[in-house]
Amino acid sequence: MNALPNMISASRGITAVVMLFFPLFSPGFWVLYCWGGISDMIDGPIARKLGTVSEAGSRIDSMADLMFVICSAALILPSVDLPLWMWLWIAAIGIVKGVCIIIGSFRQRKITVPHSMTNRLTGMLLFCLPFAIVLSDIVIPSAIACSVAAASLYEDIHSIRK
Repeated sequence: MNALPNMISASRGITAVVMLFFPLFSPGFWVLYCWGGISDMIDGPIARKLGTVSEAGSRIDSMADLMFVICSAALILPSVDLPLWMWLWIAAIGIVKGVCIIIGSFRQRKITVPHSMTNRLTGMLLFCLPFAIVLSDIVIPSAIACSVAAASLYEDIHSIRK
């Protein structure tokens, strides 16, 4: 039972890679994509409920999150038609986020990814974007996600200053 949350997290990383072999928005893609989101929501609460929260589990979770984001982006972004200003905004957020992770990790001598409420909200909004692509125009949902992500950078910058 102690390994269950780590297995759930690891399955997200594996799912992310397998997802690359399915056509975008195919039934297989949606099953794997939804499992990625569900597994991200349940691994932490299960670890806390079982009393198995660990540094290793946190690292597995962060690595699985990163793999899921990278694989999802590799599949989805080429099909998205966004204006240049939105791509620049996304790039700026990504660069600042990366710098925050590097500086925070350097200071704490371990890879550090803040799990603040705004970061979680950003993750939820990013997870919902593929559904928005299928259902409607992507620019407004993307702008909302970028706004929340930009606000979460304030928290990230503040946390690495501590």
